[in-house]
Amino acid sequence: MAKKSVLFGAGAVVLASAVYVGGVYYTGVKINEYLNGIENNETITKQINQYLPGAKVSCKVDDDSFFSEKGNFTIAFEDETLNIPFTINKGFGSANTVIDTAKFEEMIAKNDSIKFAPNTVKADLEFDSSVFSSKIKAHGALKADYLDNTKGALDSALNIDINSDEDVVSHLNIKNLQDGKSFSVKEIEMSGNMQGITDIKSFGNSSLIIKGFEAMPYKFDNLKLTSKAVNQTKEGDFDMNVTLSGDDLFGYLMNYDIDLTVSKFNTDVIEQLSQSADTDKSYQELFKSVNSLAINKLNGKVGKIVAFFTGIQNVDQFNLTSSGKFEWNLEEGMDSLKGMLTVKSDSNKNAEQFFVEGEDGSYESAISIENGRLMVNGKPFM
Repeated sequence: MAKKSVLFGAGAVVLASAVYVGGVYYTGVKINEYLNGIENNETITKQINQYLPGAKVSCKVDDDSFFSEKGNFTIAFEDETLNIPFTINKGFGSANTVIDTAKFEEMIAKNDSIKFAPNTVKADLEFDSSVFSSKIKAHGALKADYLDNTKGALDSALNIDINSDEDVVSHLNIKNLQDGKSFSVKEIEMSGNMQGITDIKSFGNSSLIIKGFEAMPYKFDNLKLTSKAVNQTKEGDFDMNVTLSGDDLFGYLMNYDIDLTVSKFNTDVIEQLSQSADTDKSYQELFKSVNSLAINKLNGKVGKIVAFFTGIQNVDQFNLTSSGKFEWNLEEGMDSLKGMLTVKSDSNKNAEQFFVEGEDGSYESAISIENGRLMVNGKPFM
């Protein structure tokens, strides 16, 4: 019985080892198929060409063993050639690709705008992929000490997840970014998701958070910007909902909370334009279908710049709530722009020309545009 148990245990180990080795071997076969076909891979070529039109990517494996492969990705663009060394560590149905970032570190260290301490720029970039599920996880990081050691250190990280349905989820975090002169930001956080790699299927949503921003003469403690594709149709049409909130919008609006919806866009049009080399024409085509802006909410407190030009002395009394909508037809030009924004305030002191007292004791300003004319409370403005 004991011999049978030992034999069974040994057999299980051998079988597990065989399955594992087979899985690693299969992973190697699939990786080689992918690398050999990378030059003719339409998806990769398309993605590269969005940033470098006409560029070609190829791969050469210099060292191929059972558990790892080493080589170079090459991107050829006009007269330039960029070689990117890589190492692929193969496992059971999975692979970890490590990119050599030495040249990238050298480029960052030699930049003229931000001075880093010598030999402190460190970067890494790697990808984890699954042969069976077509999932990819990417992780990158960049860290460095500033030449002025009183300013702390730069710390940033990037994470991207892609699944078999081509759902792309990304997150970027940057802490303590500054040039040591006039610009600094404590933290930048960007995140988003969309669907589609070969072709855009859905724009999903995204967000940008900025904390502790200073760039003379502007300064604010926090800002949050979000965008989300809404009202999506099978034909690819969608509207873009945008929200913006924070403490100081460059001196124009304080403690603001804004919600806008821009209509409409189309994924097919954007996909086609992403392949165009004519940037100006692309933007014209992109916005040709955009015909309305709904101001769902535009709330805040009058900022210092607005107060200065309007004569408002006590901005604490001017808490604003606003809503409205504007429509237009770009083919007909700016004269087609029409709509109204209604702004309510809790005071009109020193701003009587803008805010009219209503029957309920509130103060209101109706800003409208029609036939190319800007009207305030039914009267021409300027």
